[in-house]
Amino acid sequence: MAEVKQLYKDAFAAFARGDLDAAVEGYRRAVETDPGFALAWQGLAEVYGRQDRLDEAIEAIGKAIEADPAESLYHTGLSRFLQRQGKIPEAEAAAMEAQRVQSRGPA
Repeated sequence: MAEVKQLYKDAFAAFARGDLDAAVEGYRRAVETDPGFALAWQGLAEVYGRQDRLDEAIEAIGKAIEADPAESLYHTGLSRFLQRQGKIPEAEAAAMEAQRVQSRGPA
């Protein structure tokens, strides 16, 4: 687990300094190491979003939701990406799911 956390930290640092290609590579290595690491999927989705790779962003945020469906942040991210694609009804549904999940509170 320590290895995947370091991969995540390195990817996040690359993202923060604007090296999006390195961030994608780092996040991909993290999720290959631990496919259930939802936060790394979310990071990958955010990088793809910055790169206007919205289909890939939606796929990645979907993996984050699969790994941790109780995290409202991931549903909010899905809503944002869908909205950018002009899929307003789907974006609104994802936003409502984020609100529903958030109102339930921590498990």
